[in-house]
Amino acid sequence: MTVGVGVGVVKEIEKGAQEVSAYGEFETMIRERRFLVEGLSDMGYRVETHPEGAALIGYHGDERPERAEVIIRRAQLDSASNDIGFVREKDGRFRAIVSEYDRSIGYDDKWLGKVHQHYKEKQTLAMAHAKGYVFRGKEVVQTPNGPQIRLQFVAR
Repeated sequence: MTVGVGVGVVKEIEKGAQEVSAYGEFETMIRERRFLVEGLSDMGYRVETHPEGAALIGYHGDERPERAEVIIRRAQLDSASNDIGFVREKDGRFRAIVSEYDRSIGYDDKWLGKVHQHYKEKQTLAMAHAKGYVFRGKEVVQTPNGPQIRLQFVAR
């Protein structure tokens, strides 16, 4: 069995203008914190989790009003970056909070697509294992929409 893990769709939520380094908020299809954290860790980030939420820190080192449950601290991004956060919505999905500056240096829709792809890979591996499949390997296939990860499993 081969499972494709494609790039997820993210949709920007309009947000009023704020002062310098305003945050934008982006819906994701991500629902399970465990796989979000594992996926971000696979991407090389040291992730903080705060079930009750914690404040994001701006590039001046100032505490921002935005709060998140899963946080990548700015020190891991760029010297002028802000924290990136993921906050759970009432419907169970996570919303990404990313500053305009960080979006301009590569933490944009394409990056969020990669986050979703790593999330989906972790989720698929766990589901397949729970159903008794054995992981045989993965390959990255180039598609017109960018790289796609194909996971290969066999039944026990």
